[in-house]
Amino acid sequence: MIILHPFQTRKDQLRNQTHSTISVAAISILYLSATTVSSLLFAKTTTITAFRCCGAKTRSVYRFSSSSSVSDMFQTNKNVTTDRTSSKTTTTTSFTVGNRIEQTAEPCVILMKQITSQYADLWKDKGGIYSLAQGIVYWAPPPTAYTAISNALTDANTNRDLHLYNPADGIPDLVEALKEKLRKENCLENVSVMVTAGANQAYMNCILTLLNEGQTCVLFQPYYFNHLMAIQMTWGEDSILVGPTNQDGIPDADWLEQQLVEQQVSTKPKIQMVTLVDPCNPTGIKISNSTKQRIVNLCQQYGVWVVMDNTYEHFDHTSLHNTNNHHLLFPCPNYPHVINIFSFSKGYSLAGFRVGYLTVSNTTMESRRMYHHMLKVQDTIPICASRISQLAALGAMQSSGGRQWVMEQVATLNVGREAVKRALSSLEQVIGGSGAMYFMAKLPCSLDDVEFATTLVRDYGVAVIPGSFCGAPGWIRVCYSNLEPSLCIEAAERLAKGIQSISTGRVQDGRQQQVTK
Repeated sequence: MIILHPFQTRKDQLRNQTHSTISVAAISILYLSATTVSSLLFAKTTTITAFRCCGAKTRSVYRFSSSSSVSDMFQTNKNVTTDRTSSKTTTTTSFTVGNRIEQTAEPCVILMKQITSQYADLWKDKGGIYSLAQGIVYWAPPPTAYTAISNALTDANTNRDLHLYNPADGIPDLVEALKEKLRKENCLENVSVMVTAGANQAYMNCILTLLNEGQTCVLFQPYYFNHLMAIQMTWGEDSILVGPTNQDGIPDADWLEQQLVEQQVSTKPKIQMVTLVDPCNPTGIKISNSTKQRIVNLCQQYGVWVVMDNTYEHFDHTSLHNTNNHHLLFPCPNYPHVINIFSFSKGYSLAGFRVGYLTVSNTTMESRRMYHHMLKVQDTIPICASRISQLAALGAMQSSGGRQWVMEQVATLNVGREAVKRALSSLEQVIGGSGAMYFMAKLPCSLDDVEFATTLVRDYGVAVIPGSFCGAPGWIRVCYSNLEPSLCIEAAERLAKGIQSISTGRVQDGRQQQVTK
């Protein structure tokens, strides 16, 4: 029996089956146009299947068809040709890629950038296409980050080491600074720290270290697309168990408890790891401490690891109204079975420097052993995070006020957040705004989210992320942090006009109004 999820109605399922071919073909053609194969036609692709609750396994969304001419071009086969001058027969062999990477979902941020690039000329005289898609911030890093880089390049004692590998877990000064920050701001003590090339690499370290063949990792739907992709390309789709959230986007702890209880007396694959993102990408929800604690306790009881992605720790908008400097704290679960992930990409705006880090408790033999084995992954993939990037991160932490500097920047998002919220208000259901930098909104049931997002770019000059890539077909994810407030207001106005026109079937009129503005 299939229990439908709040993000997936029965009508949504039928609509997905009807529209998947058009949507996938359209977005695939856009993808290939940047690689000089746009002239190829696409055959019918695999029908998009909902990421269902109740233990349903995932199915990739928006990937090339195994029967399409594009896929055929890369199939392994032997083509027999004849050398007419010598009457000799030669055999040529083509090359294939791995099945798991072929079955991995397409990278939606790259695809949306390609769509934006395709229609950029239409909007070059009207301020350009505004992006409410990728989750970045509009502000620059603190000046101390660049000062640290400059000093490193000019200081004779420092620059002699810049070209060298550094310790796998990070340069000592940064590791010590992070441990102090973790103690003061996150209530994490007696932990080992590992500096990574961004939070995504930290997550990859976790799944390569923790998962085994025949085990599963829980992702709550809607999920962060790169978490899905990381598991797909390493362990395959059978290693993903998608859990439901309620109408407000909160993970369903009751469902998780039921799964953990049932696996004790069934042949279901063991749940080895549960992923939580708080504040949440893509829902924009701040998960309550009580919900997190219950999930942590359940996983402790049943011997399951918890990977807590705290990338958006600075974006808890519920705490900004608290007094007594509570907004300067973001307590994290401090347990041997919990791995906490952090990032410099968001609050400190060091996305291009690629610096993240994770923490593992030192309090048990199991956690220390796990960290030891994770160093194997670290040594194999990056060896170490870039030394110059780590110096920039250390410099950013030394900015005047530290976390206070970040929170002052985050407070400036209120204007854009309210503008986007108003733009989405005509839609049936909107969640988010309490955490991270996102809203998710449900489109009218007749609209395909990929087609909708493409039309928004082309006719209204604004980009969003289709919810299908997050396991929520028929929804969109909208980011309100990547434009300064005045531009975010303009982008929200375009979004509102697009929603109104597309929802009522007046796409052409909407395009003419925008272009002649």
